Amino acid sequence: MNSCKWAILGTGHIAHSFASSIPLVQEADPFAVCGSSMEKAAIFAAKYGIAHSFDNFEKMLDAKPDILYIAVPNLLHYEFILKAFEKGIHVLCEKPMVDNKTQLEKVTAMAREKNLFLMEGMWTRCFPVTAKVVEWITRGAIGTVKAVRADFGLKAVEGWQGWKASAEHGGGALRDVGIYALAWAFLAYPGESPEKIDSVYRLKNGADFHSELFLRYSENRTAFLTGSFDMVSGHEITIFGDKGLIIAGPKMWCPKKAVLYLYSSDHEFERAEAESFSDDYPGTGMQYEIDHVTKCILSGKTESPLFPLSESLAITSLIDSLRKEWGVRYSTD
Repeated sequence: MNSCKWAILGTGHIAHSFASSIPLVQEADPFAVCGSSMEKAAIFAAKYGIAHSFDNFEKMLDAKPDILYIAVPNLLHYEFILKAFEKGIHVLCEKPMVDNKTQLEKVTAMAREKNLFLMEGMWTRCFPVTAKVVEWITRGAIGTVKAVRADFGLKAVEGWQGWKASAEHGGGALRDVGIYALAWAFLAYPGESPEKIDSVYRLKNGADFHSELFLRYSENRTAFLTGSFDMVSGHEITIFGDKGLIIAGPKMWCPKKAVLYLYSSDHEFERAEAESFSDDYPGTGMQYEIDHVTKCILSGKTESPLFPLSESLAITSLIDSLRKEWGVRYSTD
């Protein structure tokens, strides 16, 4: 196999972003799309040069794509992942991949049993800017990481996707936008989980509409993280070390630039830019995730080294504990 046949489930906003990025990846084949109606699927397929359109999910799977990209509301993910695996089809699923830790353990076990690729759609991990940040941290450019500051806040306006903020649909600000800040903390402290978590939050429609997390790691290292649907925040990620700091953005979830600063050796208040890295990529940037996953499949990998299932599980477990603490309504089955 020298190319990967992609099928897309869903014709909403994120599916459009994804489909528009497939042509930017040489080894990715826009093979099929399934929508809630044949009309929607056909219009979507014609717009993005997709070979086949369906309004029936099982029929799309029977057409034998190599991998399914799931871009439908959260509570539907689990069912569709299992059906794809039953047909022997790899899966990239939008985050949050499933509703809880129990479901994630089940889909992970099934992926491993059937030797199929599975990844939660943390596209941020696939950007060149993110790779540069990891390189700087790994080689000790900022010394020991001491603190992380990350905020992703947006203002829900009229016409916005309201289901994202409803417990009935598996929504919530932490799992929709706050998860990016949380994933950056996991990246800055690789292989570690926080020893203690404190939080403040606001609920609406049974789900979290706003949260601020204070994560405490060993030796009093920290992460302050915000995920919000009721305020617009700054959207950069800042990682502080004992020798310098890194700022990436302007949107941390799809970064185009990172700057490494070192602290002044002769002035207590100054820092100086030491290195910078820019990537003015075309389109949405989803091509990096498509390229990464395509290469994983063509090389026989069943997990992403950039966002492995163990990390999805650690993040999901942390979020489940907070949802339980906050009284957010969600299934535990």
